Amino acid sequence: MIVEVIYNNISLEMMEIIREIKRKALASEIIFYKGKKNLIIADNMKIWEENDNKDPVEEIYDAKIIHLVKQMGKIPSIY
Repeated sequence: MIVEVIYNNISLEMMEIIREIKRKALASEIIFYKGKKNLIIADNMKIWEENDNKDPVEEIYDAKIIHLVKQMGKIPSIY
């Protein structure tokens, strides 16, 4: 899974999320882009945005599950 980190200023919260993704080996690659706001995308799904209360690691697991189900052909490709 490729994780894209789009950042304006990398915050401490964002660094902790990136460390956790690396530590748990959830991504094969992490790509950094300079942008207008801080957010993290995995498999074309937004998993975290600044001031978001969602757990980004759980969102990555959800993205992996959706990707695997799509490969099996059981879910429409709108997700």
